Amino acid sequence: MKLLVIAPASRYQPGHFGELLVALADRTVALAREAGWTTTLIGMQDCGDHVWHAALAAADAVVLLGGHDVDPRVYKGRNEYPGSGDHLGTADRRSIAVVQACRADRRPLLGICRGMQLINVAYGGNLSPDLFTAQTHRLPGGQRGMLDHLVDVEAGSRLADALPAERLTVRSSHHQGVERLGEGLRPTAWATHDGVIEGIEDPDRPVLAVQWHPEDEGAEPDQLTGLLGWLAAHIRSTEAPRASA
Repeated sequence: MKLLVIAPASRYQPGHFGELLVALADRTVALAREAGWTTTLIGMQDCGDHVWHAALAAADAVVLLGGHDVDPRVYKGRNEYPGSGDHLGTADRRSIAVVQACRADRRPLLGICRGMQLINVAYGGNLSPDLFTAQTHRLPGGQRGMLDHLVDVEAGSRLADALPAERLTVRSSHHQGVERLGEGLRPTAWATHDGVIEGIEDPDRPVLAVQWHPEDEGAEPDQLTGLLGWLAAHIRSTEAPRASA
């Protein structure tokens, strides 16, 4: 089975944030390959259109990774907001097109952090550009790393199928989140301490997303494996993979 892993870019400004994004992408690819996936990694901001179109056409499933703040122009948000960071508008627009393509052809899709936010925007939702409780979802003052917090998972959801627990300890580093949920999506997980939406899914399509970082090296080791396993199980249960077509 072929997995397309989409990062915001292939090159970043020097510094800890760029190093973290590279490490998260590399770990996602490594764990996917250990699980038996044939994996392609692309950076959406700086690849050619032909690259991502071809990679998407060949993929059985897609993972949208985390990264920069979502460009507020793609959801008609405020251009300036507390904690505003860099925006990668080209990557955002292309990633939204990927979500729409997966939605149209029912291709399995997993969103992580920013990936979850882009899925929500692609479904017509919007984002809170700076959560009022952001200090409980990422380390303060630009500190390196992620913080742990608890998430409550809805019983019977696809997320619960992938990660069978009512409450999870997750690794988090974000200050944006879902505000208005996109049409056709439903929430499946919430931060225990403040109710921020931490998981969403499309009940009619194989689309699943989490706001935290299961691919972080400090995350529970079975979280990303479980989510990738859910993608694989859906492929096996519905049709032969594209790789054998």
